Order: sequence, then C-alpha cells, then structure tokens
Amino acid sequence: MFILCLRNDNPVHLPCVLVHNRGMSIPMNISKDANEHSTGVPENPVTVLTDDEIWALAEHQRFARLGTADEGVVHITPLNIAVADRKFYFQTAPGSKLTQLILNDKVTLQFDNITGGEAYSVNVFGTARLLTDTADIERASTLGIRPWLNTVKLEFVEITPDELVGRLFVLGTNG
Repeated sequence: MFILCLRNDNPVHLPCVLVHNRGMSIPMNISKDANEHSTGVPENPVTVLTDDEIWALAEHQRFARLGTADEGVVHITPLNIAVADRKFYFQTAPGSKLTQLILNDKVTLQFDNITGGEAYSVNVFGTARLLTDTADIERASTLGIRPWLNTVKLEFVEITPDELVGRLFVLGTNG
C-alpha cells in the first residue's frame, strides 16, 4: 500500500492507508498511538527519517512509483530507477508518461520496503526533466538502470527533489 501526495497539497486517498496532511501515511495496521496497546508495542512505532537517512535508503533502491497529474487525473507508474548525486533517474520511451512530464514537471516519487519487523516509506516531491544534453544522457546511461521489459527506451529523465518525506515503522501485531 502507498500514498501519492500531489504538489498542490491535495492528497489522494488509496485503500488501507490513513492519509496525513502533506506527506506520509500511516498504514491502518500500525498504531498512531503507542498507548493503544498494553504489550508488545514500542513507545514510538513511527520515526521521521532525516534527509541523510532517506538518501542512504535511496542509494539501494532500484524500483519506485512515479506519481504524475494530468488534468486532475493522478497516474501512478512503476519505474526502475537509479540514484546519483542526490537525484533520481529513469528511462522511458515516448508516450503518455513522457508527455505528462513535459506538460507538468512536478512529480512525486515513492519507494518503500518491509524487512522483518520494520518498514519504511518515502515520498520525494520534485521536478522532472527530460535529459537532452549529450553529456547528461551519456552519464545517465552509465547508472545501470535496468527496465523490466526488453523494449527500446531511449529517453532519460532526471528528478531533482524539492522535498523528502520519510517514515520508519516498527511493525507489530494487532491483537
């Protein structure tokens, strides 16, 4: 489960997620108040991540979701990504995703992970830019982006973050 928060502060509520104003969500199976449970729940099951902690997690990401908006319709697209110099990169082919980015360059990139008893979720609010400079394209082509499909994707897009919002969750059981 994940959430997409648009740049104009109008969150889109997706199933099984409790949306908070501008930013991260708390999945409904994670308590907002540690005092709701008398045993087995840490004092603070939700930790706000610093920018440096988010970048440390981002360095290991190869998959994310891109949120774009086109005439009031939100589009969420899975992506294979690479991270370099505190920017995100992906490849794409000409089509609706690229057209949406050209018409509205404000995007949200979301990634998450669950391991053992912890999970994290990160939203990156930023500006997308189609790379057109030969040197930029050559550099992006060395980042090891591996699309899922064996299709020709000649276009590289760079996302420059304006804001990073992340949470670490200590998972528990309800019951």
